[in-house]
Amino acid sequence: MFQRLSVFSNIGVQPLLDGVLNYLSCPIEVSSYALDQTKNEEKVELTGSLDGPLVALAFKLEEGRFGQLTYLRIYEGVIRKGEFVINLNTGKKIKVPRLVRMHSDEMEDIQEAHAGQILISGILY
Repeated sequence: MFQRLSVFSNIGVQPLLDGVLNYLSCPIEVSSYALDQTKNEEKVELTGSLDGPLVALAFKLEEGRFGQLTYLRIYEGVIRKGEFVINLNTGKKIKVPRLVRMHSDEMEDIQEAHAGQILISGILY
């Protein structure tokens, strides 16, 4: 079954959101895993703890009107503006120059982000 959908006309949006709530898993009900680089890539379950080391996935890179943007999902830990993170693929230590949260086409500068959040950074890979 297909439903007409238009965000601008508000057609079909509510049934779509209801379907997401009814049929997709809640993020806390689904286990996320990472591979521990120091232990022969042993599988480690991520709990979403704020106390552990930062575990984040850069899932999109964009060069646009705001410059180089890196979209991140944080699985564990906290990321703060001005601190350094390590890209495990390259081993490079990278400074986090800016953290922002998107609201439609507006950017809101933030100082830190926690596990479970999706944000944008000026991190250059």
